[in-house]
Amino acid sequence: MGGKIECFLDISSYFSYVAFADLAQNRDKLAASGVDIDSKLTHHVNTGNNPPWTNKAKAKYLQCDSRRAAQRVGLVNIRSPPDLMAAGHTISPLRALHFVKANYPPATFIAAMEACFIAFWTPPNVNLIPEENLRAVLLGATEKPGRSDSKTLFTEDEVDKIMKSRGSMKDVLLATTQRAVDLGAFGAPWFWVTNDGGEQEPFFGSDRHLTTNIAMTAPELTLIVAATRSMGIGFQGTMPWKGLKREMQYFARVTTRVPASSQAPQNAVIMGRKTWDSIPPKFRPLKNRLNIVISRSATPSHPPSSSPSTTASSSSSAEIRVPSVEAALQYAHETSAGTGARVFVMGGAQIYEAALRHPAAKRVLLTRIDAEFDCDVFFPLDLRADGDGEAAARGWRKRSREELERWTGQEVDEGGQEEAGIKYEFEMWERE
Repeated sequence: MGGKIECFLDISSYFSYVAFADLAQNRDKLAASGVDIDSKLTHHVNTGNNPPWTNKAKAKYLQCDSRRAAQRVGLVNIRSPPDLMAAGHTISPLRALHFVKANYPPATFIAAMEACFIAFWTPPNVNLIPEENLRAVLLGATEKPGRSDSKTLFTEDEVDKIMKSRGSMKDVLLATTQRAVDLGAFGAPWFWVTNDGGEQEPFFGSDRHLTTNIAMTAPELTLIVAATRSMGIGFQGTMPWKGLKREMQYFARVTTRVPASSQAPQNAVIMGRKTWDSIPPKFRPLKNRLNIVISRSATPSHPPSSSPSTTASSSSSAEIRVPSVEAALQYAHETSAGTGARVFVMGGAQIYEAALRHPAAKRVLLTRIDAEFDCDVFFPLDLRADGDGEAAARGWRKRSREELERWTGQEVDEGGQEEAGIKYEFEMWERE
């Protein structure tokens, strides 16, 4: 995993704001995948083309496209300034932001840029050209833009210095804009993307949905677990219950099934050493799946340089040992990057906890055991329907049975089922 995204943005570009918001929501996930994001501010890239809204058909389409794009990234109350062409000469704020980038931490630069985007694109649409307006926006900029209770980024003296130093950033802004032009830019947003193999590719305009188009993020993590009413998952190194053969068959089908749209030869299952040891030797490794075992004593592993199918064949006969969840994710990504393979985490408790902290953790497939057993190990996220709201507070939502069936490709009995005198139900929870 890894790579770099150079983002060439313009405050007066509507879709630059959309792309900025998209990246902001996925910055942690990209960072966890080793992707470096370098946001760069440019002035208008002059290509000699007429603005798209001067074409009636394009202008009509842009009304729909702009609305959908803003809604997709959660931008509300966004509106173009009354006189965009006049207000769009944002050389002054762009130079100010370049000074912030050169002299403050990256988080401060990103927050200051967001403050300018918000001021420019939401009513009353502040014109950032007059000095007093730009000064007011910088003075009001906070660590968490849009929240009045958040700490401000700059003191009055710091804002004075930023304003006085804009002239020193003239050549920096010119050089950054020229860099975008040299890379083929004909407008903003423009992205120059380098993947972990050194391959480079541009993205622009309708390609602005970076997190869907750039196949360099970590694969989603799906945690799969069976737990009692009180979220108990183990007792003395084994499962607290016996005889749930259909539940085990469900686990096997779900973790083995590769989606029809995928080019992956197999999915991956990640587990801790104790979980691996608890599997009867005759069933190890779990067949038709890439078995990745996390052990502190392991050294980082990398798959052989070969096609995914060859790698799948060579790794299916033995487990892969890695030292951490991050290393496990990296191995799974390197093995099947771009194929759509699914990655499952199957325990134990410490591995679940580490996975839940990872930004790639998207989903929990829970078998809810409607009973209590003696347990000494518990799932680290309370997904009880009658719990204290921990799951909701951390952004987890239970999905419908229909959504569960669509994702797993399995038919699920409504209301659950009973086996060996134990009632249980399959559920799916996702982090929003």
